[in-house]
Amino acid sequence: MKPAIPLSGRVLALLLAVLVVTTGLGSAQVEKYHTFTDTKGRTLEAIVVSKTDTTVSLLIKGREDPTEVPLKVLSRKDREFLKSWVRPEVPSAALKKIFLKKCRTLTVRELLELRGYESFKFTFANNSLIIPGLLNGKKARFLVDTGAHNTILHDAFAKEAGCKMGPYDEVVAGVGGTAPAAYTKVDRIQLGETLLLDKKILCTDLTNGLPAGSKLKEDAIIGGGVLARLDAVISYRERLIFLRPDLGDKPEVEGVDADAKDKDSQFDFRIFKLKDGSTIRGKLVAKNESGTGITIELVNGEKRGFTVDRFKPEDELLMRRWSKDAVAFEKNCRDLTVRDLLNMRGYQSFDTERKGNHIYVDGSLNGDEAKFLVDTGADGSLFNVELANRYRCEVGPMDQWVYGIGGRAPAAVTKFKSVAVGKTLIENRRILSADFSSRDSVGIYGGDFMRELDAVITYREMRLFLRQR
Repeated sequence: MKPAIPLSGRVLALLLAVLVVTTGLGSAQVEKYHTFTDTKGRTLEAIVVSKTDTTVSLLIKGREDPTEVPLKVLSRKDREFLKSWVRPEVPSAALKKIFLKKCRTLTVRELLELRGYESFKFTFANNSLIIPGLLNGKKARFLVDTGAHNTILHDAFAKEAGCKMGPYDEVVAGVGGTAPAAYTKVDRIQLGETLLLDKKILCTDLTNGLPAGSKLKEDAIIGGGVLARLDAVISYRERLIFLRPDLGDKPEVEGVDADAKDKDSQFDFRIFKLKDGSTIRGKLVAKNESGTGITIELVNGEKRGFTVDRFKPEDELLMRRWSKDAVAFEKNCRDLTVRDLLNMRGYQSFDTERKGNHIYVDGSLNGDEAKFLVDTGADGSLFNVELANRYRCEVGPMDQWVYGIGGRAPAAVTKFKSVAVGKTLIENRRILSADFSSRDSVGIYGGDFMRELDAVITYREMRLFLRQR
């Protein structure tokens, strides 16, 4: 029988290779089919998946899904065999298929939190992404902006946060033009567990050019430079952004060699959060029979016990659901990439090109090849008006406005027949076009398109994932 979704041979090879390398048991014997006999003398061949005190989960030869069998229906000899059974270090190909099938149910969050990422729930401001944080200890709203080269502060907020301001002798540019800016000294930016320390950051008046009475939605903009440094992953469907705290300015984690070539393999831990505000980095390795106490192996190998009620609700729930089977599951799924996971889930994935701190993706406009700037900070997609005409779009009069860091600029309602990236297609829509510099692209692929197509952006893999609903 074939599985419902074809399994990638490359993924299976990857999992097997990873297991051999990480366990150091390349020559170890994997489990084989065992002949089981029931109390009536009937036999079957199967592999043991897991067991409890009263049942055993068997993968019967020729089947794809395991079957739960009560121990009492098996022969005495088989019950004795199961008493001494231990899970093999190197699973068979048949068991890896089961694990892969389970891996298809993983969310991006579950996958990334297996390797030391921290997730942040973002809120939508129109189609822009806002996450909370602290700047010099003051609560701040950060706009996640892949279209911004650098991190930028709103100058009024910077003053409130006690930043030391320099002269306004710098310039920042946006869709609306340019605006004066000043460098400011920021002692500390905190995004969850991620710390950015002693930074020199540009600030400007982010309300410049906004319509009268508009309320500013952000206190600061996190640009592409910081997102790339922290291996950011953005998932529109889950409404989450993921960052690697150990790539910030205080990366010290006891037991991790920051200069190691294979650094990723060392970030094999979760970040557990306690109710008192502290955090624990490690793996959950054991739980008592009542489920009220757990053991965490820290990244330095030390093991510590905790009661589950000391942890924040999401982590407490994870601990109460945890079982020894989860260890084997995580071991087999941990080394999947985001690309492996999303491709199994029907997403299309695309290489992106990074120029400076901007990222671009290839596609087409009205059937002709085109390149787009991927911009999570843009509420709506936007064309360069000159190129919109060249690509045979229907461009109306310049009687609209677009707003950006540099103020506002005139724009025209523009109808296009199709915008395609891979097989994802947006047809017969109206967006705006404006006269702005876009030497590297026909325009901006903004939050409206990405929200509609459940976009996922990964800086580590430098890929954009889209899925047509």
